[in-house]
Amino acid sequence: MRFLPILLAVAALALLAAPCRASPDRIVSFESAAGEAIRGALSMPSGAGPFPAVVLLHSCLGLPSNRRAIETALADAGYAALFVDEFSTRGLKETCAVDFPQLVADAFGALAFLAGRPDVDSARIAVVGFSQGGDGALAAAASPAGANGLAFQAAAAFYPPCANEAGKRLAIPTLIVVGSADTVTPAADCRRLAQGQDNVRLSVLPAAGHCFDDPAFAGGKSVMGMMLRYDAAAARRGMAGLIAFLHDSLGR
Repeated sequence: MRFLPILLAVAALALLAAPCRASPDRIVSFESAAGEAIRGALSMPSGAGPFPAVVLLHSCLGLPSNRRAIETALADAGYAALFVDEFSTRGLKETCAVDFPQLVADAFGALAFLAGRPDVDSARIAVVGFSQGGDGALAAAASPAGANGLAFQAAAAFYPPCANEAGKRLAIPTLIVVGSADTVTPAADCRRLAQGQDNVRLSVLPAAGHCFDDPAFAGGKSVMGMMLRYDAAAARRGMAGLIAFLHDSLGR
């Protein structure tokens, strides 16, 4: 019996160290900051919260094949995750050949939706985007407060077109992740954007290309003139770096 207190202490420590297992995601509806009807997939950590949260913006090709894996990884790390579906309510399939100015309004609509939930901490919400969605995340980082006064506290952009934001000052902690072999959104553009900005963390992944974290592009595929290639090792590094950045910027 003298070992019982020790066993209980070890069990308690194990529970504290265990990840917050994610609940299955569900489709939710909300309005963009421009008043358009938008849908998204929401995944929550287990427990009562309030949790820090992440708004996720997809690429010009739509929701990624590993959407649920991304949501689950974030929720298991303790973050509510809302993957915004930019296309379904607009009847779009892709926006790769055009600008998509609705990105920022959609991001701030998602921010307001999350901030209104009692299980989300409205003071700890970040925006994360992929490719074209990364452009939206960087634009939000340059102007992190919406018309309603709500503000993003951090931003992360995976393989974004950094040239679109050239010369802008990013007002909140920002992570940029890009592959050194990306021929679609070159790492050099992101280096120039990050230069001289102390709150910008740039991660250039060796030999990784565009969409390196989407298994749909295993083996490499040319899509609309873009070479896209999945890299499992780079994907793991990218997600680990994102979660570390969120812990630093939002806490857990």
